[in-house]
Amino acid sequence: MIGRETERSWFLKKSQSGKAELIVLYGRRRVGKTYLMENTFPDALFLTADLAETEALTGRFSEPLKNRLGFPSGIVVSNWDDFFRLLERSLTEKSTRLVVWDEFQYIPQGDPSFLSIFQRWWDTVFSRMPVLFVLCGSMIGMMERIALQEKSPLYGRRTGQYHLQPLEFTASGEFLKEMSPFDRVQTWSVTGGVPLYLRQFSGYKKFEDALLDKVLSPGEFLVEEGRFLVLEEFKKDPTTFFAILQTIASGRTRAAEVAQLSGVPHQNLPVYLRKLLNLGLVKKEHPFSLKTPKKTPLYFIDDEYLRFYFRFLMNAKDLVYRERGLELRERIMEKLSVHASMTFEKICRSWMQRNASFDRVGRWWDKNEEIDIIGQKSDCLAFAECKWTNQPVGQAIYRGLLRKADVFQQLSMPENLKMEYYLFSRSGFSGIAPATDLHLVDLKSLSSAPFAVHR
Repeated sequence: MIGRETERSWFLKKSQSGKAELIVLYGRRRVGKTYLMENTFPDALFLTADLAETEALTGRFSEPLKNRLGFPSGIVVSNWDDFFRLLERSLTEKSTRLVVWDEFQYIPQGDPSFLSIFQRWWDTVFSRMPVLFVLCGSMIGMMERIALQEKSPLYGRRTGQYHLQPLEFTASGEFLKEMSPFDRVQTWSVTGGVPLYLRQFSGYKKFEDALLDKVLSPGEFLVEEGRFLVLEEFKKDPTTFFAILQTIASGRTRAAEVAQLSGVPHQNLPVYLRKLLNLGLVKKEHPFSLKTPKKTPLYFIDDEYLRFYFRFLMNAKDLVYRERGLELRERIMEKLSVHASMTFEKICRSWMQRNASFDRVGRWWDKNEEIDIIGQKSDCLAFAECKWTNQPVGQAIYRGLLRKADVFQQLSMPENLKMEYYLFSRSGFSGIAPATDLHLVDLKSLSSAPFAVHR
């Protein structure tokens, strides 16, 4: 499993603890949760939920248990108490101690009583057994509510949680060994760190070739993946979510702009944004501040593929199906640099947290001023400029960064903090050299640095 060694080791350690473990595993769709569990615990009992009625779910879940126990298939299990009795017997009599509840969030959606029943069985039975239960779900906000928040019946019972993130840029490079660092960034601007998407680009030397073959060709799943993702999550009113995501992808990031251009009444927009935030598809950013931020936040699509899909593909799919992918590719490549520049900033931000150990990083803006990245740790404040251009970075860019950093310091008045500066460049550097407080980072360095795993 590329880039998941730490996660796999962590789950294996939990499974070998010899005591009851209740783990919450959550993350966006396609990030590889099920794949991680299947390859870590191939012998586990997998219970994959959906929005079916309780009778249908318990009937389906009970079938593998009846097979393990040698029970006649005609025995009917139609409620949760009967199912848990069967599960208890299976865990007691058979060697398996591993249960993975996939898409767990659907169960309490369909049956609000389920969590209380589950709590009772965990407290009185399963918590006294050497079992590992993994509650696995894609709806991040809902998984946090039903398993991690104080009001939940399961609160205080989990023995661990893991937020599975997309792969870091450098880990993603394991799928893209044939590509140059430049093409890897362009690929990451379409795939992000989603392993399923990265596999589509694996083995290609040129980004443009992979883009044509795997995204802009009829029949390829990435042609429609954006539409299906939204439809899976928002079966009710998907059109509104399409409009909001397309507006944000076009560069309209203020709530007022999103409401106006998407046609969503301003007073209703927070409800839709909250759902997108809960799923991890959209992020909300305040300008970096050493104090409590007061400025109006901006909204960005926090998924590289969806950002690409809604910017370039959603309204141009007819060209794909008319086998005019080459034409569409040329259109995309003319504008991809702007799209990829945001991806480049994201990669640089992650690099600063990972390699320079900054506790907090973010973007800062005020009126006509903007700093790509500001990083903070206990004794240091860092300012960074990210340049995704075909020109080397030199003294002029550095001086501009110093000026903007001075504006920020005058507004924020940081005390007793050392100042450092970072320049990230796609095309290298000219007429400038690193110093004690100045760090120069090129594409090669970004691509080869060790990667970290978020938990």
